[in-house]
Amino acid sequence: MPKRPPFERIALLLQGGGALGSYQAGVYQALAEAELHPDWVAGISIGAINSALIAGNPPEKRVDALRAFWEAITAPLPGFPALLSSMLGAMAWNGDLAHGWLNQTRAFATLMGGAPDFFSPRPI
Repeated sequence: MPKRPPFERIALLLQGGGALGSYQAGVYQALAEAELHPDWVAGISIGAINSALIAGNPPEKRVDALRAFWEAITAPLPGFPALLSSMLGAMAWNGDLAHGWLNQTRAFATLMGGAPDFFSPRPI
């Protein structure tokens, strides 16, 4: 496989949308492993955060920076909702109802406690 395709420039455009951002980090990792480093990076919302992490780091540190960011903001908060969520996950509940309840529990924990290194809720 050639090191770089015969294009004048490689542009990476990343859109917004929460969970899509973690997918984008994985796609960037695959591009980096193939030695396809973009010349231009642009994004909106979570894509802009990923773009800043890519553009703001040298090529050899970009994947590590993306991984560190995504691991930090997806870590569960300590406390009852995280404990309950992990217990339910360990029980391997099956079915849409159990899956939905687990997602709601995790969403409530994020609403009440925020996401570490990403945001914290303001009191009313």
